[in-house]
Amino acid sequence: MNDRLKTLYSEILEKCGNSNCFEFEYYWEIWGLMWYPWTLEINGKPESFSLNDISYKDLDDLIKNGLIELIKEYPKEEMDDEFDRKRYRIKKADNTVYKT
Repeated sequence: MNDRLKTLYSEILEKCGNSNCFEFEYYWEIWGLMWYPWTLEINGKPESFSLNDISYKDLDDLIKNGLIELIKEYPKEEMDDEFDRKRYRIKKADNTVYKT
């Protein structure tokens, strides 16, 4: 795993731990002239990260490394202004998942 993924995973762990939550959502959206290419939410609150360009590829790589799992892809009917909303869960060190 490269330094970028280590940084991202470390920040996700920290922010989820601070929120006492082991799930997060990722999506992108467009608002008029302002384009927010991505948002990562924990407990419904958008979080900021040291990396400016977190992508689905980053999250797919974390899945491939066994650190998180995709638990839901939202259908269009469940989304408002966002696109491609997905919900992820952090895996424990023994490769099991946290239960909410």
